[in-house]
Amino acid sequence: MRDLIWIAAVVFFIWFGYELSAIFTPVLVALALAYLFHPIITLAERRWNMPRPATIAVILAVMILGGVGFMAWLAPKFINQLVQFVHDAPRYAQILSDRYNIDVREQVRQFAEEVGKDPRAFLADKAMLLFTGTGHAVDVVGRVLGTTTYIVVTLLLIPLYFFFFAWQFGPLVGYFEQFLPASRRQRILDILGRMDKTVATFFRARVTIAIIMGVLFSVGWWWFGVPYWFLLGMGSGLLSLIPYASAIGWPLAVILKWLAVTSGDDAAGFDMWVVMVWPSVVYIVVQMLEAWVLTPWIQGQSLEMSMVTILIAVFVGGAVGGLYGLLLCIPIVACGKILMVEVVLPRMRTWAAEN
Repeated sequence: MRDLIWIAAVVFFIWFGYELSAIFTPVLVALALAYLFHPIITLAERRWNMPRPATIAVILAVMILGGVGFMAWLAPKFINQLVQFVHDAPRYAQILSDRYNIDVREQVRQFAEEVGKDPRAFLADKAMLLFTGTGHAVDVVGRVLGTTTYIVVTLLLIPLYFFFFAWQFGPLVGYFEQFLPASRRQRILDILGRMDKTVATFFRARVTIAIIMGVLFSVGWWWFGVPYWFLLGMGSGLLSLIPYASAIGWPLAVILKWLAVTSGDDAAGFDMWVVMVWPSVVYIVVQMLEAWVLTPWIQGQSLEMSMVTILIAVFVGGAVGGLYGLLLCIPIVACGKILMVEVVLPRMRTWAAEN
């Protein structure tokens, strides 16, 4: 009964946080950053006697300056390619309608009008959904603050929360240890340590790998003349945070290259290698580098889950938790597997032996 109460309490808090994700997003993001940077801050404190606030301030300065510089450098290119795509989309829809009787002109026209009015507002609206997820609090926050105001407030609150969370992260973890049963404290800490290592390794590695893959996709498709190469490449790289989701970029690269060739002046000179092979080669080579070089080198350890398990986790996570579910499903399942192997299965074996 006690175990069921604990499980019910955990499920309730997860549900409560999800429903109010629009409000708790800055807190959760800051807490996640404090968790991810805790080893670096602790290392600087122990090895170089650097005060935690000083290390956190340096990390914040690097993150803010790097983010601002990155956005100032690449955001205009991203927006320009989005605007160009919106400008060309009706022409592509007309080609599909005339040649293959695939009529998507009305949907494309509505999308083009929505983006064309104000691309920055369109991106801000999508960022609102990214920050808030699909909880019911989205509409309330949107009405009270407005999309742009909410994003600005969130971006201001995250560094503030991160500073205090990172400063007190170690003592906070130590504080909760006293509530663990003394007879099983070390056992629980060992299991939580394994979960911590799995989750931290997964998130740090996947973010790094996603950025590298985005750059490789962009460079490869730019080299072979795929339209909107930056928009498509970085989007595919970021989608790799979700297992197998980056595969969306492969057919899109082929389709966009085909549309560009068949709608241009050289439509008569259609070349299968140009349209089908080279964009596909880029995708396959990057995926091979990710599987054989980047993941073993950066992530270092496998989650020890089969492809079927990962796919089921992704589908269930997306259906239950939306964007958050897609991002969190793999580490949650990995932690559940550790809990199953270390706690549930031994109890089941003991019960089976006694009965």
